[in-house]
Amino acid sequence: MPSSLRSVAEVHVPARGLSTQRGTVRQSFHTLGEIVTLLTSSEWHRIWQSLSAKASSIANRTLPAMGVWVFYITFAGQGVRNVIGWKPFGILAALSCLIFAFQFAAAGRVLTLRRIPTTIAAFLLWSSLSVLWSFYPLETVMASALMSATSLAGVLVAIAFPPRQLLDILTRSLQWMIGLSLLLEVYVAVILQERLAPLYMRNWEHIPDSYYWIHGLLLEGGPIQGVFANRNPLAFGAALLLLCILFQQLQQRSSWQRTALWVGLSVGTLALTRSATVMVCLVACLIVVAVGLSLRSVPSAQRRHVLRGVGVVALAFMLLAVIYADAIFALLGRSSDLTGRGVIWERLLALWSERPILGWGWIMYWAPWIPMFRTLVIRPDGTPTMQAHNAYIEALFQTGIIGALLVILAVVWVLYGVGKAAVRAIAGDLTGLWAFTVAVALIVQSLTESRLLSEGNWVLFVALATWLSLYRTVPSPAWGAADRDIRGVEASGTKLRALERELSPSV
Repeated sequence: MPSSLRSVAEVHVPARGLSTQRGTVRQSFHTLGEIVTLLTSSEWHRIWQSLSAKASSIANRTLPAMGVWVFYITFAGQGVRNVIGWKPFGILAALSCLIFAFQFAAAGRVLTLRRIPTTIAAFLLWSSLSVLWSFYPLETVMASALMSATSLAGVLVAIAFPPRQLLDILTRSLQWMIGLSLLLEVYVAVILQERLAPLYMRNWEHIPDSYYWIHGLLLEGGPIQGVFANRNPLAFGAALLLLCILFQQLQQRSSWQRTALWVGLSVGTLALTRSATVMVCLVACLIVVAVGLSLRSVPSAQRRHVLRGVGVVALAFMLLAVIYADAIFALLGRSSDLTGRGVIWERLLALWSERPILGWGWIMYWAPWIPMFRTLVIRPDGTPTMQAHNAYIEALFQTGIIGALLVILAVVWVLYGVGKAAVRAIAGDLTGLWAFTVAVALIVQSLTESRLLSEGNWVLFVALATWLSLYRTVPSPAWGAADRDIRGVEASGTKLRALERELSPSV
């Protein structure tokens, strides 16, 4: 080839390559433009809306089932831990929390700061801040994270379900707990015929008596422990189920056959647990129900006077109970120090006096590997006690005077607010009376157990507090207050529209 032609060829070959590259780039940009156009087109918008609507529909249908599981895993989590172990349980609990939060958002529910109860947020913040002066900072971080998760669950539950629906969800969850507890006890007593230890302890050389899951005492009349792995929480679950079934029957939302079945199973469970403290709690709740139902026949103008009289009588009975405590305990078959609780309280108060303002640091349940708890109070089988058996002494010891005052403030606020709403709606909807009765149950039990500050009891307590935050400025039709808000102010059209926005999920 002549040199001139070779030069031209050498010049034009790169030019053709460059043109091809430019064409490829233009085609890529053209394809990308089509994709952008598709994404921004009305057709894509319709597709996205359809998918969102389907996701919202699925989330709304499955949300109640998730609510049942949330109550189960928080109330009866010990049984789950006994099957799969602690680490897998932690993973399961975290996944459950994430799934519930996703369903909550997909169903159109909205969480804002103003929906979070101030008293609950204050105690949670103070407990978390205690890591700065905690005697066991790593455990305080872990306990604060767990409490944040259970607090969030309580808030989401209250926003996701109106009180009447939550009554049904809690009832269904408690039915699973009590039903599985009785089946497990029957299996151990009749088929296994020996004590059942947690599955992750099967290879232990020695298992202390108090660590056994089921003792197989059903045929001997108890005490039984069920899936809770402890007779007192099992008894409290049975008491809550009895109250829930009672209110469903009063609202004519349960058949007599179903009511009779679950009342019988609840009463039988209470008898087999032999928990005197829960029996006292149940008696107090039944008195509240009787007074509340009696108020329905009292004219609204006279209810305040009747309630004052009831309050005076209640205070008189409490005073007599303190004076004749020894005789009452003897009647219940319990020692005057509430089965060793007096020793626990005495030693805790002595420790608290060393750090009265700030406390020793939030830890929730006492970690047995920490030296101070390993030898603080030893049970008969040689294992360390893991709670104060009193929510207020627990808060005082762990979070000091400030934390204990925050807990007391939250308890008083919830009890007064829910009680006031229940009385205002007493002539119509009984769901408010149910909520108040549950609050009474939680608070009475908190005098002999620390569970108010953790797990299912805390979730339920936070839900009650969240309801007050949601409905304090707008009327609550779920509680029968169709024309007044909780503070007794006439509901305006603006408030009614605000309530509709609060209760209607956005899609």
